[in-house]
Amino acid sequence: MKNLFKALGYVVAALLFVVVASWLSGKIKPENNPPVVLPVKPAVSCPIDFLSFTTIGQKVNLIDKRMAMFANNGQFINPQIVVAKSETDNSKVACGYLFVRAGTQTNGALQSWEDVYINPNMFGGHIISQNAIVINDGSEYSEYLFSLDKIPYWPTVARKPAQIANWAYLLNVSNEVKFNIALNTNDKSGFIDEMTIAYKCWNPLTGEENNECKLYIASSKETKTDTLLR
Repeated sequence: MKNLFKALGYVVAALLFVVVASWLSGKIKPENNPPVVLPVKPAVSCPIDFLSFTTIGQKVNLIDKRMAMFANNGQFINPQIVVAKSETDNSKVACGYLFVRAGTQTNGALQSWEDVYINPNMFGGHIISQNAIVINDGSEYSEYLFSLDKIPYWPTVARKPAQIANWAYLLNVSNEVKFNIALNTNDKSGFIDEMTIAYKCWNPLTGEENNECKLYIASSKETKTDTLLR
């Protein structure tokens, strides 16, 4: 009999707990917090091959004609400043490519001690050509293709330490990017023929590809003061 009363006591206590918990839940108002939105990964990719670069419809030319460039006495000669602006309020750069064609009239392809200098908003420098995804060293010039989100470079002419910059991200976080461009060669016949950024856009809310973001050249000029090789 004693065990029966004890069991009934447990049942009554449990029922009382349920009633009290239900009453309290009706009294406590939930906080008016916004729902947590998980980031959406873009369903967009830029395959690592030259054909994918050539078939992208959206491109902007940082340099679109031959420009004579070289270095002398620790300075870049004829360096260029190209300001690129972006309209990416409702659409962002998802991925893309950097294409460069440069060389010298003496040797054609750039030699191992020569390199192209590209420094956008201090996130670049001497581009490491041997880390390009496509390399074409011909008799008249060199061609390099890089993934826009993995640009390899040396900050200084000392070529150390090697670093990697995500220019796709850089083009999204700043609506104006100043590209300092030069050619690191002592050969006075050096030149850059072309420098192109090709890119794909995406909607950050859905992750889907679109064509709404836009990059364009706001200004391009030769710098009046030569940039020191550093």
